[in-house]
Amino acid sequence: MSRRTWLSLSVPLLLVGAWFLVTALVRRHVDGLIQHAVDAPLPEFRLTDRAGRTWTQLDLAGKRAVLHFFRSRCHSCDVEAPEIRAFEARLPADVVCLHVMTDAVLEFAPELTAATLQAKAFAQPVLMADAAFVDAFHGVDWSNVTPITYVVDARGTVRYGLRGARTAAELEQALAAVR
Repeated sequence: MSRRTWLSLSVPLLLVGAWFLVTALVRRHVDGLIQHAVDAPLPEFRLTDRAGRTWTQLDLAGKRAVLHFFRSRCHSCDVEAPEIRAFEARLPADVVCLHVMTDAVLEFAPELTAATLQAKAFAQPVLMADAAFVDAFHGVDWSNVTPITYVVDARGTVRYGLRGARTAAELEQALAAVR
């Protein structure tokens, strides 16, 4: 095999290998950021939902909570949305589910945000995240890594950080493990 042929075969393989390596390293880093929030107290926050209600961590006191981070232009969020709606429909009375939208942090156009919210049609409140809130969980620089779902126990401690699209059954299982 000539040197030119060998190079023409090696360079694409090297590039593909590098892409997989970088992807794996980024995933590992993000997983580490998410796990950093686990077993930590729910950070203090003050966010407003789409209906104008202001929410703080005190609104979740004594209840289990699910914080579902999502955004516009997220294929995994679109795939997960029907499962999230099914999960919402079966929420126990002692659980608060808050959707946390990162569009404002990512500076997405309000029209895109509105269209996404209409398409998702979540029943539970949607909070518009600010940079400080996202930073307290998995870093503002990673606001585009969605969906991520955090499960908080009734004492206000984050117990699970679940990255990627989840089924209603997976979320119910994580919630059942948290008291």
